Amino acid sequence: MMSQQPQSESSIGDDKQTGPRWIWFVTGPTACGKTTIAKALAETLDFTFVEGDDYHPQANRDKMARNQPLTDADRAAWLTALREHEHEHERTADPSAPSPNLVVTCSALKRRYRDVLRPGSDQDHGHDAAGGDSLRVRFVFLDVDEDVLRQRARERKGHFAGEGLVSSQMEALERPGEDGEEGDVVVVRVGEGMGVGDTQGEVVRRVRGVMGI
Repeated sequence: MMSQQPQSESSIGDDKQTGPRWIWFVTGPTACGKTTIAKALAETLDFTFVEGDDYHPQANRDKMARNQPLTDADRAAWLTALREHEHEHERTADPSAPSPNLVVTCSALKRRYRDVLRPGSDQDHGHDAAGGDSLRVRFVFLDVDEDVLRQRARERKGHFAGEGLVSSQMEALERPGEDGEEGDVVVVRVGEGMGVGDTQGEVVRRVRGVMGI
């Protein structure tokens, strides 16, 4: 998005874009619907979808499969790998890919985890003002009740993170926006009776609003 006027939707997904590069992290506890919503958002905006779970080392996957919560040390390497991918993708993006812009799934349960993903963006408090505006890192937090998460985790098949992780993740969760200091996070409340289509529509609407498209 140029400073003088909003970009059109098509120019944002264009591999020749001249405005800032966007990275949207779709976040929240296990079974909140990150992958489904992120894929829909990426398709709508013609962004590149990245499944954050793919960057977990096998040791992390094994722990979660045993319903063992990850420690901060476990998550550190994973978050660093995601952050490095943000910048590596910018340098090596295939021109035939949808765009250099990304939609990435990542639980990002705590503020300090989200801070790991912010460096280089215009919302990084330590960024170089001369270059920070060229990268816009933003977050969507899917706010879902714990009982709904448990039910979803029980019903889904083939995922290494089971129902047993819901409680530990909810205990670790630091909801963004509660202190009013994380202005780069869009909180979407997924209420009772709200279907997948409703959630997708609300996320797309809110993201478009932030991007000015």
